[in-house]
Amino acid sequence: MDQLEHLEKRRHIMEFSEEAPDKKVIEDILWKAWKVTGSKNNFMPYQVNVLGPEKVEEKLNIWNKSKANKKMTNETQIPGAEENDFTEWDDGDGTNIYFDHLKSAPYLLVISQRVSPGNVMYQRNVKNGDFYEQMNAKDLPGIRAGTSIEVGMFTANLTSFAIEAGIECCTILCFPGDMKEWRDMPFVEHPVMLLVSLGNSKISRREFMALNNPRDLVEDKKPEPEEVIRWI
Repeated sequence: MDQLEHLEKRRHIMEFSEEAPDKKVIEDILWKAWKVTGSKNNFMPYQVNVLGPEKVEEKLNIWNKSKANKKMTNETQIPGAEENDFTEWDDGDGTNIYFDHLKSAPYLLVISQRVSPGNVMYQRNVKNGDFYEQMNAKDLPGIRAGTSIEVGMFTANLTSFAIEAGIECCTILCFPGDMKEWRDMPFVEHPVMLLVSLGNSKISRREFMALNNPRDLVEDKKPEPEEVIRWI
């Protein structure tokens, strides 16, 4: 199997099976993703917080946060949103069935920024008068874009290793950006960058579309390559 065939197996999962993958398998793919993902100056300025199968309430809490964020986004960005009918799958209070993977995932990763202490070399450089934003909490907002790229690299590698292990992996960016909304989760010390769910599929998003709304299945496509890739 070539790389294209391998990565084409990636799917966005709508709901996960109750059968949880073995913890050792998850630990292995996380380690592999860490091993092969590069980072500027080896800082890796992000924290991968892993919520396992026993963290049911925490995952439900995060699902509710995403729901509230969706509601807030609609109401602040769409005039008269509170009166809209929305879609068949969103009843206007932020409930969205395509978010259900958050509360059904056996493993949910909450990836947030972190202050890196730096390795021995960079600690020595600091003593000699150098400066690095990754090592200072007050400077984390300024490196959010760069950290996002690194989180994306880590997650892409994680996804590939998950597929290899027969595990589904999907991501979501619909969650509160304000740290005040995460005060009830002490492990989140700095802004959240990405949510990643891992497990065995009960039904994928496109399988659900095929059964319930074939038109969406046909219409919901990413842009053609010529729209995205432009030779200059």
